[in-house]
Amino acid sequence: MRFSLKIFFSTLFITLVIISIGGYLLIRALFQATYDREVANAQEENRMLQYSFVAYWNTTVQDMEFIKENVQKTAQAMVEGMPGSVLRIRLSDGGENVWFDNTQSGPDNGLLGKIGKSQRGYVLRKTPEGYELQTASVIQMEGGELLYLESIRDVTSLFAERESQYGIYKKWMIWLLAAQGISCYAQAGWLMRPLRRLSRATRRIAYGNLGVRADVESRDEIGALADDFNHMADNLEQQFQELEDAARRQEDFIGSFAHELKTPLTSMIGYADMLRTQEMSQEEQFQAANYIFKEGKRLEALSFKLLDLMVVKNRELELKPVNAGWLAEDIRGLMQPALKKAGLSLKVVVEDAMLLLEPDLMKTVLQNLLDNGRKAMDGQPGTLYLLGRREEEGFAFYVRDTGKGIPKTDLSRITEAFYMVDKSRARQQGGAGLGLSICAEIVNRHGGKMQFKSTEGKGTVVRISLPEGGVE
Repeated sequence: MRFSLKIFFSTLFITLVIISIGGYLLIRALFQATYDREVANAQEENRMLQYSFVAYWNTTVQDMEFIKENVQKTAQAMVEGMPGSVLRIRLSDGGENVWFDNTQSGPDNGLLGKIGKSQRGYVLRKTPEGYELQTASVIQMEGGELLYLESIRDVTSLFAERESQYGIYKKWMIWLLAAQGISCYAQAGWLMRPLRRLSRATRRIAYGNLGVRADVESRDEIGALADDFNHMADNLEQQFQELEDAARRQEDFIGSFAHELKTPLTSMIGYADMLRTQEMSQEEQFQAANYIFKEGKRLEALSFKLLDLMVVKNRELELKPVNAGWLAEDIRGLMQPALKKAGLSLKVVVEDAMLLLEPDLMKTVLQNLLDNGRKAMDGQPGTLYLLGRREEEGFAFYVRDTGKGIPKTDLSRITEAFYMVDKSRARQQGGAGLGLSICAEIVNRHGGKMQFKSTEGKGTVVRISLPEGGVE
């Protein structure tokens, strides 16, 4: 069942129950109040009849003898003395002797047995014609005789009025429920409109349109749900984009890896086939063997790079306290031969600080970045910079060169495996596009970040920030 129909039926049912119970209790309370007044009137009437009988007895019966004829005579005088009303009474001794009776209904000995000499009681009786109140009291005569006076009061109209009120109420209930049903159905449709829109947006996202967003029309719970849905859709679109980027990087990795293998293997197979099938001079044989050796070394370097990348991703780092100044000076000594050969100088300005890191891996990062700076200088004289200082979030290394720079379109991808800005120059210098991937993974494993800022023709600055927890 649709949720709007659930709202419709539940609201209609609750309305029906509440109004039915409320209406029933109201009619019942009104009836009970009227019934109580009728009971009070009946008892008051019986009391007045009791006084009237005594008065008529004293004025009508002269010999004061308590016999059936005198009782009948007094009762008849009472009935005739009230011509404007229908007086229905019964006079008896409380047993089988009934001395006067114009009630046209049988006696109720159970009522007479419950009342005492100074008490008055009543009972509601249902008759074929309707309902009547029977009220009884005791008259004690001067001779000590007890006379039971019963009066009958017709209350059929009271019960008929109650049934009429129930009938009118049922008719009003039908019209009220019809109007309430129409109102509830319209209200349920209005309340469900934002959810239907949200459902349509969900289906469109399910079909691949990740740019769909729900309209936030209110600040209630449904509006909050739409807002949360939009946040979810934003995150879903971002994650989907990241998955697409990861899939693209994986495809590029596989394609680049295949290409990096294909080129040296083609050369090695070609020169090996020449050595196997052709007569060659000793110099030509040496040249072919030299090409095979160089391409084999290139494959070996590629294998080691890939192995380093896999090891960095999976190994547990053993962080040690290392002095940043000592680390920088050690790297200066390692880089000095290659930089001197390229005609470059290295300026090191690093503050003393104890860093928690894996020294060999961090050396690999800084050496690789300095070596990339050397290659970017492209044989031109100049200076490389290795800087280090404390910052608010921890400690940061800076590697700066004044080389060719990196185009803005390539900055976001330079840490991808096998990605090379200038593939021909990188291969000539023995690169395979894995160095920055390894560096980025090492920095990430230390909980840090590696950021690049470059201007074409002016050089590149690489910032490596280490978290505050890694600085002592």
